[in-house]
Amino acid sequence: MTREMWDNGSGVQPLPHVVLIAEDDAATLAGWAAYVRDAGFSAVPAASFAEAHRLMAFVRPDVLVTDIRLGEYNGLQLVVQAGTLRPAPSVIVTSGYEDPVLVAEAARLGATFLLKPVQPSRLVALISEMVKTR
Repeated sequence: MTREMWDNGSGVQPLPHVVLIAEDDAATLAGWAAYVRDAGFSAVPAASFAEAHRLMAFVRPDVLVTDIRLGEYNGLQLVVQAGTLRPAPSVIVTSGYEDPVLVAEAARLGATFLLKPVQPSRLVALISEMVKTR
């Protein structure tokens, strides 16, 4: 897919890929968002399921990174919502618990599962690989 272009005054540049990060742990969210931005992506942090749910339709992410447990909600519900977007974003699901049922459900929905703690360099490398195929 061709990226949209914009002129930043120094010439026409492609818009950065958008990464929506849904994570209810504030420190993890801030850290991941900073690493994603530093890697050249547009990071859109969401501190709750409701916030991510609202943002998804507006920011049209290239990649969705979501924790499975988002308060009383399940991040897999965001994965299902993401699947209705066109084009659908690539998805990374994270959890501090290796629950085989949730891992299998994430895979069935087409998401990549990462067990926390996730090294930011690993997260950025995976995002980079995902956007290469877009």
